[in-house]
This record gives sequence, C-alpha cells and structure tokens, in this order.
Amino acid sequence: MTGYQFEQIDDFGRILFNDDPALRLEVVRTVLETADGTLTLDPAGTRRMPIALFEFREALGVGCFGYVGPDSGSRDETPEEPQLEGAIMFGMQRLPPGRAELRSIPGWELHEIPDEQPKLAERFGYTYSRLELRTPDGEIYSRTWVPHDPEWTAAALRLGYVVCLCGVELGIRAPYAMTEAQHTPSMREESFRRGCALGLNIGGLVTYVGNEAAPGGG
Repeated sequence: MTGYQFEQIDDFGRILFNDDPALRLEVVRTVLETADGTLTLDPAGTRRMPIALFEFREALGVGCFGYVGPDSGSRDETPEEPQLEGAIMFGMQRLPPGRAELRSIPGWELHEIPDEQPKLAERFGYTYSRLELRTPDGEIYSRTWVPHDPEWTAAALRLGYVVCLCGVELGIRAPYAMTEAQHTPSMREESFRRGCALGLNIGGLVTYVGNEAAPGGG
C-alpha cells in the first residue's frame, strides 16, 4: 500500500475466504433474509464465502501495536468501544468465541471501488480496490484499501453478499517489529479468537455493490 492510500483509509483491511486458516470460519453458517423467507447458507454446501475484514486503527484500549487489555483479564473490565456499539444498534452482531451464525443486515452495503490512482502501484504488477462499508443511512462506517483479487470479486458478485467482520482484534495488525511473513496464520487466529472472547469483534452478511471492474481485473 502506498503512503497516499494509507492516508485515505479509516481502518486496516483484508479480503479472504471462509477457509482462510487464520479465521477458520468454515463452520460459520450465514443466514440470508429474502423476500421468499429465510435461507441458510451452510458452508459445507456453499462455494467459498468472500469475507472482508475491517480492523480499527483507532479504538479504546488500542495502542500503536494492538489491543492492551486489563491486567486481570476480566471481561467486565473491557472498555466499551463506541464504534462497535453503534454498529450493533444498526444490526451488526457481536461474534461469540465459538461457533457463530451470521445474518444478513438490511441496509448495510459494501462498495468495492477501483483504485483511483492505479499508476502508483503499476510497477509492482498489482492493483488495489477501495472498500467502503456503509450503514443503512448511507454513511461510511469504515473504508480501507486492499489488493484487488478477481476471484474474490467474482465470488462477491455471484453471491451478492459479503461477510463483513469489524473490530479491534481481527488478526491483521502484526505485533511490534514483526514482518508479515513472521505473522503466521496461527498467530492471526489467536488474535481473532481473543477479540471474539473479549466481545470486541462484530460481523454480518452485507450486500455487495461492485461499482465497476477494478483495473486489470478483467
């Protein structure tokens, strides 16, 4: 990500699928509310589910290198995070530590917008997309840049929905002085599970809006 792009984002982001080893969400069922009734998408019978992560850059209890919990580790002492509580009021669901069932959230939308300055990354051979997660009243809840993945975009277009996870500990932010290569899937999973145990991660099934094909995405 370029310096320009980093200045334009609210939160750290990542796109992946439900079989990513750092999340292990293969067992998470998603429930879609349609005009014809409720449809449960079982991961065992659903093609790879596209997921978008939005990890807060700024939140209560978060320092430069991640969340710093109370010494006692008591759930009661975990600070209430206004960004999470506001999203829950709009229909987002707090993620439990174990098996979860995520429902579609009426009104929420995830917009994928092509990189406005593709030449910034042209010499590296890849392009980026800007993701905007919008609340039912049309406000931008979170925005981030992610490397464009044609397979992920195709899955989102085919399904029409994306599982969006937001929070303080989603396994994106690496510990101090650790490279991305050193930040293993098991370490990312540990961070994600800790965030769920503390009640600091939320999610839901959000309508996908692809504004247009990303540069070089075909």
